[in-house]
Amino acid sequence: MTKFIIQDFQELRKCPRYIRISGFTLVEIVAVILISSIMAAGIVGYMGRAVEGIESAENLNQLASSGQVAINRISFELHNSLPNSIRVTPTAGLNATGDQCIEFIPVRAATTYVNPSFGGGGSSSFDVVDFMPSQHNTDGGYAVIFPNRQNHLYDGDNGAYALWPNFPTNRPIQEIFTATMGMPTNGIEDSVSADQSTVTLVTSHRFRKRSPNKRFFVVDEPISYCVKGDKLYRYTDYGFFTSQTDIEESGSCVVTTPARCLPNYAAGPARKKVLITDSIDNSGLIAFTVGNQNLRRNSLVEIVLSLSSGGDTITLNHDVLTRSVP
Repeated sequence: MTKFIIQDFQELRKCPRYIRISGFTLVEIVAVILISSIMAAGIVGYMGRAVEGIESAENLNQLASSGQVAINRISFELHNSLPNSIRVTPTAGLNATGDQCIEFIPVRAATTYVNPSFGGGGSSSFDVVDFMPSQHNTDGGYAVIFPNRQNHLYDGDNGAYALWPNFPTNRPIQEIFTATMGMPTNGIEDSVSADQSTVTLVTSHRFRKRSPNKRFFVVDEPISYCVKGDKLYRYTDYGFFTSQTDIEESGSCVVTTPARCLPNYAAGPARKKVLITDSIDNSGLIAFTVGNQNLRRNSLVEIVLSLSSGGDTITLNHDVLTRSVP
């Protein structure tokens, strides 16, 4: 028996001193799970913020694009406005809602006058240096000479609403009946009259003052751009009125009483009120500011539009150089 025990002990000594067992303890597993969870939360949060950043960038880009298109359209038309015709609705300090309108008279064509009336009872027709062909035999529009006073340009509601527009005879503006191309005299193509056009007015009229440069304008009815709540609208075909207003009424805007309006044309002709852009948030801002307009220098119009959507906001500020010298 002793012999067998000694042999077994000797065999046991030949075995490895340590026996290694593979695996993780419970503490190690819990630690790995905890660390992995923390890393996963960080990665998910980072990816979420990255996605939000991409969405926000796309949203801001869309807002900026919409606002820039609106500003470019207003700027283009302001560049083509009649000198001294730009006016804005007043704001007492900072407007709580941001609602405001800018109004101006668009120029259709311009040339040099020859013999309009500036005294006496006036005349119903006169000659101008020939227009571009697009103005030959056209009807409508308004003749303007030396528009140095803004209130005179908009004085179309001079006490006779049934006969609108009713410009006083001693004003820089009057409605045109037709403009016709000049004809050669005695078949001579290079005669003076061949280079002239005849402008016929709806009534006899004498213009208020001569223009130092003999400038003559053909203009259309005023245009207004208005910020209304969260939208920007463009209004046309509402007429000349001494007092500017941004009050919008329902239905068609008919000149039958001293009250006037910028109509919504809900049931009226299309495209007289056009939505330019939405998502406007001009609370506390002044959308339109017109610099000093005088005969010695041009003016600046400042446009400020703030657009907001999905928690993102962008504010666009743009200056437009306009003509003040007629």
